Amino acid sequence: MSLPKLTKIKLNNFRNFNELSLEFSNQHTLLKGKNAVGKTSILEAISFLSPGNGFKKDKLDNIVNSSSNKKGANIKFFFQYEGMNENISINIEDKDLKLSKAYFLNDKKITQQELLNKFQLFWFSEQDKIYFIKDKQYHRGICNRIICYFEPNLFKLLNQFLRLRREKKKILLTSKDKSWLSQIDIQQRNICENILKIKYDFMNFYKDCRNKSKNLFFEYDIFFDFENISIFDFISKFDQEMKNENESKGEYSLISKYDPLKNVFQLMHQGKKINQLSSAQSKMLILSFLLDSAKFLKSQKNKITIFLIDEIFDNFDILNLQKVIHYCAKNNFQSFFSSTDNFNIKEQLDNLKILSIK
Repeated sequence: MSLPKLTKIKLNNFRNFNELSLEFSNQHTLLKGKNAVGKTSILEAISFLSPGNGFKKDKLDNIVNSSSNKKGANIKFFFQYEGMNENISINIEDKDLKLSKAYFLNDKKITQQELLNKFQLFWFSEQDKIYFIKDKQYHRGICNRIICYFEPNLFKLLNQFLRLRREKKKILLTSKDKSWLSQIDIQQRNICENILKIKYDFMNFYKDCRNKSKNLFFEYDIFFDFENISIFDFISKFDQEMKNENESKGEYSLISKYDPLKNVFQLMHQGKKINQLSSAQSKMLILSFLLDSAKFLKSQKNKITIFLIDEIFDNFDILNLQKVIHYCAKNNFQSFFSSTDNFNIKEQLDNLKILSIK
C-alpha cells in the first residue's frame, strides 16, 4: 500500500493566484523563486488542512485575490489515504455579507475538526520562531493544536470552553444572574475536567515516547505546566477561581495556571528558557520539538503528516537541510520547503523535487 500523502493542490482566487495547479510526485518538495511570486502563499494554502485560517492566521478578506472581481476563493486538495484517492475542497465564500469557510470531503460537507482525523501539519518560519518565543498566546495555540492531533475531540472542547467564558463575561457585565452563572460554571467545570484528562494523557504519551526515542537534532527538555498537580487539585483550584470571579462581578481575572486553555508546556535547553538562547539555538530547539512531535504522533495513528518550512533554510547549511529531509523520509513525513533562488543545493537529495514558482 502506498504511503498516505498529498498529491496535488489547486488554488482558485487565492492570494495573488487567479488559478494554480501543482502536483507533488515526490515525498519532499522545494519551492524556489524570486520574492513575492507566491511561494509562501502555496505553503499557507496547504496549512489550511489544519483547522483555522492557515499559518498566517490572516482575515479571510485578505486571502481572497484582491485583483479579482470574485468574492470568494477555493483550495482543493487531492491525496492518497489508506489506499484510496480522496479530495478535500475548502470554499471561502460570502455568507450573510461575511466570508466564511466550508469544508467538503469527496463532495460531502464536513466540519473543520474532521480534518484532524486524516491530517497533522507542522510549520515553521523565522516569524514563527519570534512569535513562539515572545507571544504567549501564539505559543499556547501551537501547543494546543499539537495536542488536538493527539485527540481531535480536544478541538471541540476548547471551543466550547472559550464560548462559555465569553458568555459568562457577558452575564457578569450585564444581568449578573446567579442561577445562570451557576449553570455556566457547572458546564465549564465538566469541560475543564475533560480537557485536563486529554492533556494529562498527552503528557504521559509524550514522555513515554521521548524515553524510547533518541533525539537526533537538538537536545531539549519539556516541562508541562500541570505535571506537578493532580486533576483533582486542579479542579478544586478551578472551582475557587470561578467563585472569586463571581464574587468580583467580573473584575477578577482567571489565573493562567488554572486555566485549561492556557495550561500547556514550556521548552528549555540545558536549564535555559527558550528566550535565553541564541537565535540559532532557539530555531533548532523549536524545529527539534516539532519533528519529535510529528514522529510521536504519527506512531500513534498513521495520518498524513506534513511539514512546512518557509525560507528557514536560507540561514541553514546543506547538512541541516539533509538532516531534516532524512528525518522526514525515515518517519514517512511529507515535507514542503520554500527558498529564494539564492539558495543552491549542490548535491542530490533523495526523493526531493524542486518546483520553480514564477
